[in-house]
Amino acid sequence: MDNAVEDKPKQASPPAQEGSEKSATPEETRQELKEAIKGSNDVLATATTVFPFFPDTVTLDRAKFTITKRSFIRTAEILSMRIEDILNVTASIGPIFGSIKITSRVMSPNPPYAVGVFWRKDALHIKRITQGYVIALQREIDCNALPTSELAKMLDDLGEDEHDHS
Repeated sequence: MDNAVEDKPKQASPPAQEGSEKSATPEETRQELKEAIKGSNDVLATATTVFPFFPDTVTLDRAKFTITKRSFIRTAEILSMRIEDILNVTASIGPIFGSIKITSRVMSPNPPYAVGVFWRKDALHIKRITQGYVIALQREIDCNALPTSELAKMLDDLGEDEHDHS
């Protein structure tokens, strides 16, 4: 006699909205998640601060922007945000070094999140490629079909300001 009741997995995300046409089967959900995972971690750009003792890192992949701030050995604060949530990215640059500031819907109304000191070219590259990605998503351009290296180059070109060659 087996009175065990099959445990259903707990719903971690909100259930489907009422009125949706159909519910996905577990296999369809698995397949959608596999497709979302495939390529979502493809790195488009990364930069590490110039001071190597506890370097901070910024990484932009196809799904998110991640800032890793290190404060001690094996200790870090890791902040990730969806590209869709980025409102603006700015670069403060000098003749050798630069830093970036990220403004996000998630962190609003707080001031922008600042990261640096990077090499000047790295700060500009992160700024351009992130801004390009934000513009592409605002224009509803599907970037999934492009190979990672080609996408990174095109986003860098799209995010380039006419006057950032100073």
